[in-house]
Amino acid sequence: MKKETYYCLVLSESQARFLATSKYGIDRMKALMSLVEHAATAEHDYEQKGFTTTVHIGQLVMSEVELSRLWKCDRKTVSRVLDTMNELGIVSTMQNNRTSIHTLLCVSAWYINGQMIVNPYYIPMKDRFPEGNSAPVNVPANANGNAAGTSEEPTPSELLPTDVQDGNIPNQQQPVTPHSMSQQPSHQGQTSMKTQEPTSNGTDQSDDRLPPVPQYHTISDKVIDELNEIPK
Repeated sequence: MKKETYYCLVLSESQARFLATSKYGIDRMKALMSLVEHAATAEHDYEQKGFTTTVHIGQLVMSEVELSRLWKCDRKTVSRVLDTMNELGIVSTMQNNRTSIHTLLCVSAWYINGQMIVNPYYIPMKDRFPEGNSAPVNVPANANGNAAGTSEEPTPSELLPTDVQDGNIPNQQQPVTPHSMSQQPSHQGQTSMKTQEPTSNGTDQSDDRLPPVPQYHTISDKVIDELNEIPK
């Protein structure tokens, strides 16, 4: 039982629109399919009338006269169709004084009898776009024109120190109390308070203890003490 052959064609919008229309009595899609069907799926040597060449996968050797008979049109029409196919990047044609070698650029592979045959001349999608416009349609592009997610970049939280991510700001100056108190760990692992007071010569000296709190036996003693401290 003969198995069906699959053709892997990748066409741009402009290429598909050109092939979908007909002009000068020629079906352009049928013309392309005839090239695809006659293209080599295995490398072989070609020789005719003293002309010898190696035909690679994805190529075929056929003159405009032979194509005019195959497409059932005149040579001028064949020339116009081939020129447009070359301009759109569907095929690439090289002519000599004997014949023409056509290379398929839009066919990525053939799938014949369960075996995939890759076309080495196929132009991938990433090479069809100008640089900076290669982002897929369904993936948003970033400011550089590249598809988002193509490169791993640190998020804003990853750029911050660990202390900032935990809610603490490193190197932040601590507020100073009115008495210029600083905390220093004691030998027992507890925090002791040190008070800095100006001396008579303008320098600061530290005392390990706070001034004692006056003790009053009655309220009247406290009031009298406070009145004595008021400058006269």
